[in-house]
Amino acid sequence: YDACRKIAILSSLMTGKHVDYKDIYTEGITKITTTDFTYAKKAGWTIKLLAMSKEVDGKYFAMVTPCMINASNPLYNVNDVFNGIFVKGDMLDDSMYYGRGAGKLPTASAVVADVIECAKTLGSNVPILWDAEELKIADNDDCERKFFVRAALSERGAVLNSFTNITEIRTDDMDFGFITEVMTEKEFTSRIKGLREVLSVIRVDET
Repeated sequence: YDACRKIAILSSLMTGKHVDYKDIYTEGITKITTTDFTYAKKAGWTIKLLAMSKEVDGKYFAMVTPCMINASNPLYNVNDVFNGIFVKGDMLDDSMYYGRGAGKLPTASAVVADVIECAKTLGSNVPILWDAEELKIADNDDCERKFFVRAALSERGAVLNSFTNITEIRTDDMDFGFITEVMTEKEFTSRIKGLREVLSVIRVDET
């Protein structure tokens, strides 16, 4: 929920309009297991909780969800109490902002900065950088990405019937893991219904 509110603020700054955090799909890490990390490591990836916001063809998408990312992603090595913000701009291209996002001293520093700002502007309203008009967040059904799926090994035949161009990941476990080709969330939801024993689903981000 903390990441959701942060991406709502960043989305508001990005678009100049108000983005309500309640409109952002949010999924935590409670379903992620050590087995998922085993598969990710086998494929040369890792799993991170990402808060994402982007504009595609005039539509704005936003969500918070665990994602598999590879070592080429600047967020790959963001660990512990550190936060990273990865920005892709039209002219700026790729830019990364990195620092502590938790801990008593970073938190105290932010609180004191806000108190000082309030004292300096006592009796006046500080303008914000976006207006009150609400931005409509597009339905994530139309958002495209790859997906990592872990299923019972007995489901391999059903997987091959439901999905094409998959990348298989095998470990010593009795599970079966694979990464799909790029598809919309809606298409993935439709195809995954053909499997009976799905153990895990994690979105894949190839930013």
